[in-house]
Amino acid sequence: MSYIERELNEGEKIVLMGRVSWWTIVPQTLLALGIGVVAAVTAGMLGALVPLFWFIMLPLVLVLWLAVVARQILRVLSTEIAITDRRVMSKTGILRTEVKTTPLDKVNNVNVSQSFFGNMLGYGDIEVTTATADTNDNHSIKSLAHSDRFRNTLTETTSQ
Repeated sequence: MSYIERELNEGEKIVLMGRVSWWTIVPQTLLALGIGVVAAVTAGMLGALVPLFWFIMLPLVLVLWLAVVARQILRVLSTEIAITDRRVMSKTGILRTEVKTTPLDKVNNVNVSQSFFGNMLGYGDIEVTTATADTNDNHSIKSLAHSDRFRNTLTETTSQ
């Protein structure tokens, strides 16, 4: 059960739950694969270093990939944003958690920006602006999966 599901008030229902896209780990994975291929080709060309590649270089590339991707995986697993029938809620972080809640009648605007790959793969950055003057009250999620659907659902929900 997600954090947001546990925090619902009695009778409150989730209209749409959003999460960070898993596509965000692709660039780091492609970089690690590229480094691994270059290291394998280099080891193959040098012949005598093939055992060195398999016992040192390959595990080193895997550990570096895990170190880079682990942060992104934790962000994917720990970030949630939801539209309920009463409010917008977002939660980020594991050890240092930040939770924001905005009643639907206080939502001013929903902005989505997508990169070229985000547009192709269905994710984008979303910002839900609120009626308060403090920009820290805005909900901002990077690389939200199905960001267009989230924007459209929130727009429909707030106009009712």
